[in-house]
Amino acid sequence: MKNELPKGFALRAPTQDDAQAVTDFIAECDRVDYGEPDLSVEDIRADWRRDGFVLERDAWLVYADDGMFVAYGIVYDTGEHARVEPTTCVHPNFRERGLEDFHIAQVEAWTRAYADKKIVQWIVNRKQSFWTSRFERRGYHTTRHDYVMEIELDEKPPAPILPDSFAMRSFERGCDERAAWACIQEAFRDHRGHSDMCFEEWWRGYAEHPEWSPELSTVVTQGDEVVAAAMVFYSFAGGWIRQLGVRRPWRKNGLGLAILNRVFNECYARGIKKVGLGVDAESLTGATRLYERAGMHVKVHFVRYEKQL
Repeated sequence: MKNELPKGFALRAPTQDDAQAVTDFIAECDRVDYGEPDLSVEDIRADWRRDGFVLERDAWLVYADDGMFVAYGIVYDTGEHARVEPTTCVHPNFRERGLEDFHIAQVEAWTRAYADKKIVQWIVNRKQSFWTSRFERRGYHTTRHDYVMEIELDEKPPAPILPDSFAMRSFERGCDERAAWACIQEAFRDHRGHSDMCFEEWWRGYAEHPEWSPELSTVVTQGDEVVAAAMVFYSFAGGWIRQLGVRRPWRKNGLGLAILNRVFNECYARGIKKVGLGVDAESLTGATRLYERAGMHVKVHFVRYEKQL
């Protein structure tokens, strides 16, 4: 497959000055695909700060001949595969004109040139047949399904209930960083595809993101030990629980549900009307059932496609 743009389009690498334009472009696509945007410019900048990420090499912008911004692509190396997330998108008015094929060719060429393992993983909305049909024709296979789940806080949520001997509070900067990191790494080892992240990289994803909220983020302790934790963001779109983990020896004590209800109550008190998170649809720890019990519902169903090059 040639890595060529269709006629009538131009390609260039983004610069840091393009962060807001990229955010606005993705928001325009999201309004059509999901009804509302949920990414902020800080999310885009965080993507561009990933370890090993080189903006002029690992992302691209496509313009029509009249100068209209019509497509954005981004790929990064996880060590296990080259990953492409739903922020790689084509403007709704320019779909099925060859730009999807260009994105795929661009990613595959990038993977051959730069990725440690020559495997592409692409995450797309299951309903977007203009993507899924192409992957199925090109030898990609489905490896996993993921949900974005959400709750709308129209009324005060139930109060969190903890068993005796446990305590719960907001994340304390200067105190909880390493304990929360260790807790979440341990808890996520039971999740499919998890690889431990070093402390410095993990903490940078929170400390350098202005929308991370230590007040909404939560730790559960037993004595001096952190046994469960959640890391939470807040933006114009609402609350977002990026990670929630309970260490294996402390599961089945209701700690996950208690954390969710604490986060929901803290958001409700601040006038935040929606809280969301992402979850493996076939979670080995039963997380999907937990979130449903807490009142969350599936908002978007994503599929992960993979291909060995």
